[in-house]
Formats: sequence, C-alpha cells, structure tokens
Amino acid sequence: MSENGRRYVFSGHAVGVAAQFHRLGELTGLNHVVPTLGAAVLPVTGGLSHSRAQDYDYKVEEPWSRSLLKVKHVQSKAHGAETRDGYQTEVNSEIDQIGVVEKLHIDRVVLHMSSTRSAEGPPEIRTSGNKIDGMRLGKVHVHVDLDDETLCSCGTKQQLADFYAAQSGDYRQKNSWRFHTQPDAAAIQEHSGYYKCTLVRDVRLDGPADEVAKISVEGNRIYWPGFGRIFLGEVLVGARERRMTMVRLAMGSDAGGSGSIGDAGTNGSVST
Repeated sequence: MSENGRRYVFSGHAVGVAAQFHRLGELTGLNHVVPTLGAAVLPVTGGLSHSRAQDYDYKVEEPWSRSLLKVKHVQSKAHGAETRDGYQTEVNSEIDQIGVVEKLHIDRVVLHMSSTRSAEGPPEIRTSGNKIDGMRLGKVHVHVDLDDETLCSCGTKQQLADFYAAQSGDYRQKNSWRFHTQPDAAAIQEHSGYYKCTLVRDVRLDGPADEVAKISVEGNRIYWPGFGRIFLGEVLVGARERRMTMVRLAMGSDAGGSGSIGDAGTNGSVST
C-alpha cells in the first residue's frame, strides 16, 4: 500500500483448455463438463500462480465410445509484481497436442500477454509470441498466419485507435475485418465499449480437394460441417483491460457444446 493509502489491485488469469458438451449424437440435455485444465489466477495482491496438467483424456461410452477432449500437456502462469516504475502483470499458457471429439487436432497453442502500469494513466497491455501450430481438421491442414506486431506495439485502447486512424484507405479496405469495422470507416468501431480484434492475418487450407471444399473460412472463423464453428485469435481491447482467446469452439454437429484453448485476461487498477 502506498503512503497515501491507495493500493494496486492485481488482476490476471490464464486458462489452458476448457470444454463442455450438452449433446452427443441424438442424446440431448447432457452435462459433460471437462474440468478446466491449466488455470492460473492472480490474487489481488499479485504474486505467482502456476498450474499444469498432462496426459489428460475425457472419454465417454454413450452413444459411442469416443474421447471428447484429449491433451498431452498444458501449463499456465500468472505473475504480478511491483517494480521500480510501477506494476507489472504477465500471463501465459502453453498447450501441446490437443484433440477434440477425435476430429480437431492442434499440435501447439501458445498465448502470452503482459501489462505494465505506472502510478498514473491506464495500463499498457501487449501481446507477443502467440502461436497456433499444426492445426488439422481431419485430413485438412490449417495454416494460421498471426499478426503479433499490431497488438504488441499498441498497448492501450487509445494507441490502437490512433494506429488505425493513421493507416491508409488501402490498409483499411484489406484489414477492417480484423477490427470488426466497416472498410470505409476511418475509426475502429466500438462494441459495448470494446474493440473486437483478431490476431489472425490469414487462414489457408491444404489437403484433399474434396475435403477442403467442405470447409468454409471467413476471416478468423472456420465452419466445418460435422464439427461446428472455430474462432481463432480473438481479442477484446478495453480502456483498462484486454481479453484474448486463441481458439474458441462452438460445436454443433454430432457433438454440441463449447470450448476454448488458450484464454487469458489482464488489467489492474489503483484502488482507494
């Protein structure tokens, strides 16, 4: 606590993998909840939170024998400390060899965010070193090109707004979808006080032509019949916080449910 009685309230978390299923085949009204794997959460006083899991496999026998979620290794960390210049929070998660409903496979997902804050002003929150590698939809390989530069250099909501406003019309025509904004708009559109962004720059499919033809890609969203929708590299940028999800699942075919792979958030505030 500072001499004037004000204190810094730390906030940061990282979650490796989470999922829940309400339908399997013709069976509805189910409640298969996969326990959150690799969840690290900071207390308000800061410090270190570390969680890991390995060789996890959530299986069911009805209506068929199948692994709903399988992961080789996951670990997450959240660290918060006071520094000479203010306060720093860092969250990260690494997930290796993930399988969902024995259909979706990803070799590696990495998430990293850091927040620094001086005594005055909003926290500067940056992302870097994020990865989605070795993603496969059945026989189709998904190559995900991520852009870490923009949200790494723009640490605040205002900095991101200034960056976008300074870009050319050609840039906005090509990249406005990454900021959920109309191509002809000179400013980023707000959504309930947040900027909705994606780290994804491009998604490319590679595999048998007949299998690729079944899958549709729109920006950072993939629709795969027989599985559902997959959202990649989602980021919510607020005035004093940032939330990021590397892979979000909205399953709705032979298995209905939701899930996330690599999810984190951080902010931090001074309290009286």
